[in-house]
Formats: sequence, C-alpha cells, structure tokens
Amino acid sequence: MDKSKIFTAYFFLILATALWGGNVIAAKIASNISLEPIKLSFFRNLVVIIILFPFVINKINIIYEIFIKNWKIIIILSIFSVSIFNTSMNIALTTSSVISASLMPSFAPSLIIILSLIIFNSKISNLQIIGVVISFIGFINIIIRGDLLNLSSLNFVTGDIWMLGCVSCWAFYSAMIRKIPKEIDNISFLFLIFFIGNFFVLPFYIFESNSHQSFSINEQNGLLVVLYAAIGPALISYLLWIKAIKIIGANNSGLFLNLIPIFSSLISIIFLKEKLELFHIVGALLIFTGIYLVIRKSTNG
Repeated sequence: MDKSKIFTAYFFLILATALWGGNVIAAKIASNISLEPIKLSFFRNLVVIIILFPFVINKINIIYEIFIKNWKIIIILSIFSVSIFNTSMNIALTTSSVISASLMPSFAPSLIIILSLIIFNSKISNLQIIGVVISFIGFINIIIRGDLLNLSSLNFVTGDIWMLGCVSCWAFYSAMIRKIPKEIDNISFLFLIFFIGNFFVLPFYIFESNSHQSFSINEQNGLLVVLYAAIGPALISYLLWIKAIKIIGANNSGLFLNLIPIFSSLISIIFLKEKLELFHIVGALLIFTGIYLVIRKSTNG
C-alpha cells in the first residue's frame, strides 16, 4: 500500500480522535457556563441536520424508503447513539471530571466484545476474556475513585454513573452497527440517525427548557460550544473516520480510539486545571492493558 495514503489515514485518525477528545471538554465547558446538557444535545443535533440537509435533499425519497424497510434497527441505532449516548455524556460532565469521563469510554471495546458474544454469539478467546476482566477492573477503579469504601457505601459521583450509561449505549450501538442497511451511504445514514434521534431528545429538551424558563441559547459562548460539538465531533470526525477506514481498515483504525482520553485529559489539565489523580492512572493502565490483550489476537492474525 502507498505509504503516503497510510500516513494520510493516520493523520485523519489523529485529528478525528482529537476532535472527539475535545467534545468531552465542550460538554464540561457547557456545564461551567450553565448551558443545560439536553439543550446542548438538541441544538448540536439540529446544527448537524441543517448542515447535512443540502447533501441529502435529492435523496430524501430513497432515504425514506430505506427507513420504512429498516425502521426498527434505524430507530434503535438512533436512540442509542444520538439520543442517549451524547445526552448522557453531557449530563455526566455536569458533575464528573473530564479525566474520569474520558477514561471510562476506553472500556467500550471490551464491552462491545461482551455484547457481540451475547447478541451474535461471536467467538472470544481466553486471552480476550482475561483482557475484558482486567479492563473491567480498571473501569470499576475509576467509578469507585480508587476507594473500596465507595463501593460498599455506594458513594459514587453521579456523573460517573451517567457515564456508565453513556459507555453502555455506545458499546451496544457499536455492536449493532453491523446491522446498518448496506444500501444507504454514510452521509444519508448520519442525517437519518440525527434527524430521528433528535425527535426523541425533543420532549426532554422541552421539559428541561421549561424548567429553566429558557428555550434558546443565551449563555455566553454557548453558541460556540454548540457549533464546535456539531461541526467537529459530529461531522468532521465522522467523515475523517470513514475515509481512514477505507484506507487501512476498521481494525487498525479502532486502535486510535484510545487517543481520545489522552487528548481530553491533556486539554483538561492544561486549560481547565483539573488534577490527575492516582486512581486515574491505575484505572487507565488496567483498561489499556485489557485492551491490548483483547486486540492482540486480531492484530497478530
């Protein structure tokens, strides 16, 4: 394979994961400026829909026909990705630290394997089982913040529990993504899941906004946060990710997801003055060790 294409793919992947890492920061900044989490999700999704609409307007009839034929799986993927995943992350960052929130999704690859085993009866090696267990221990270490007393007393940070739901939704979405109809292109699929997903966010946005007596983005820099979350992580990263996969494949591309917590942690330490705790380091080492064992077979094969 042409080395220049490989390096281009690596550049795309690094940029994509950097933008995804920044998405965690954006959610935390939204919390700091009192931009409500569901409002952030709703307007982020709306911006994505508006940007993508000109690219799919001539294919609306085709998209509609594909949706009618595959409405069950498309609704499931829309709810678990656009509706619940992103909204849960935004809610999590109202109390959880950026470092904790960005490290926990690193457990997702192991969780995806478990779900694939349960749902599709996929094969899993003994080494992968050990990797999943080690990764899970690291994940729990972050949840209990390195103190077993928190486990016995159920004394958790609320945001970490929301992040658990966020990670679980992303893992389920990733495990089910093989069910995406093959006849739909990436842009059309992205438009469809954001369009449908935002319908499920809408009633919660109305309830939240009514409670805060504000339906618009009035917060200082709130619009900038929304635009970044929509254009960067939701659009650019996705497209770069797809282009990279076409060059070096999904398995090799997947390894770059582990850069997300590195980018978000570095940014939060430098700009948000967050502190890197010992339980973060221990949890990360366990998670990444588990991930290495999980992917070792596929990368060697």
